[in-house]
Amino acid sequence: MVKNRIDASSPASLRRTHRGLVLSLVQANPGVARAELARLLGFSEMAATRIVRELVEADIVEEIAGTDSRKRKPSKRLGRPKIGLMIRGEGLFAAGITVSAYHSEVTICDANGVLRARKEIPYLVSEDIGGTARAYGRELKALIDRSEIDAARIVGVGVALAARTSLKENEIVRSDYFGWGNDDGLFQRELEAAFGLPIRIDNISNALAIGEMRFGDARGVDDFVLVHVATLIGAAVMTGGKLVRGKDGVSGMIGHFRSEPSAHRCVCGRQDCLNLNATGFGILSKLGKITSGRFDRSQLQTYAARLLEVVESADKAPLLECAGASLAPALDGVCKLLGPEKVIISGYVGANAAYITGLRRALGRDFGEEMSGRLPIVAGQVAPVQAAALLALSTFCYSDLLDFERFSNPSGLVPKQREA
Repeated sequence: MVKNRIDASSPASLRRTHRGLVLSLVQANPGVARAELARLLGFSEMAATRIVRELVEADIVEEIAGTDSRKRKPSKRLGRPKIGLMIRGEGLFAAGITVSAYHSEVTICDANGVLRARKEIPYLVSEDIGGTARAYGRELKALIDRSEIDAARIVGVGVALAARTSLKENEIVRSDYFGWGNDDGLFQRELEAAFGLPIRIDNISNALAIGEMRFGDARGVDDFVLVHVATLIGAAVMTGGKLVRGKDGVSGMIGHFRSEPSAHRCVCGRQDCLNLNATGFGILSKLGKITSGRFDRSQLQTYAARLLEVVESADKAPLLECAGASLAPALDGVCKLLGPEKVIISGYVGANAAYITGLRRALGRDFGEEMSGRLPIVAGQVAPVQAAALLALSTFCYSDLLDFERFSNPSGLVPKQREA
């Protein structure tokens, strides 16, 4: 069994923590010098140099001459050039599985978050959670085998899906979207057995928020809200640089906030959920393209295909604006409660310009200039298909969960890949 956690009381835990901090700071500040690194982290220069030397020797960090970390361009200073530090893109990789009715994909990114390989795959979800995990695992293994990356340098696998998850128990708690109950960690165990790598499974909204904080529009922002709008709607809340998860992963379920009454029913059985108005499902309802009286998970792929047509059609912009306006009351309440620095709207429906325009207009009209003018509301930079690999990279590279010993000893044992 691969360990996803470390013992905080172990002798190596402090070194792991410091290594993760160094990597995170180098990634966020390409070209940073050792002395500046030590100052920013509160380390002695000797301690920072020792950690950096280990990372350079392991081919995870590389040294470059004459770079200004703030401007990210060669320095024009005279005399001895400053030696800066950069993350080596090919030093480490992360793999991901995004489970979506829109674009289920398997991906591989490098240590800088750049996608190196990707493949759109069929929708493979079934009632058999273990079988679903094995099916997606086979697709990822095939991608890894065909890619030109060094598979031994993969830090772990991330999975982003529409489900409530518990990191403490390493399990899927529930997914109304897929019709799954608690899996007791089965999905994760199947992938661990297939790859011999650590696995991190998370709600897609949380995975997107983690990706945005390190690689997207929320870099340097500790307090923000991400709203993911596709067929249904969910949210992730980041405060103090940490995700608010709640008991049993129930945080961010804004799709069940009260909204205008609808002729259809939500997955929860109610007819007045935000899921029925501010979402792709709500748009399809207004177009008369919902054949049943309630959300039908067996029609997920049909919903997705029809929604993609709507998003790509210029004459459907008013419908997208109306859906965005429906989000305004809920977002106003969330923002007044939490006071975020920024709001990121993500997803195939939410990131559409017309949707965000409708949201901004409704906030300004109904909740005043403070909401519409002072609070940045932006479209997400991280696409849902990127979320899973970036989740794995953030979790198993830029943290104390990096298995540094495996990469610092190339001649040592590496995880074996077995058939998924």
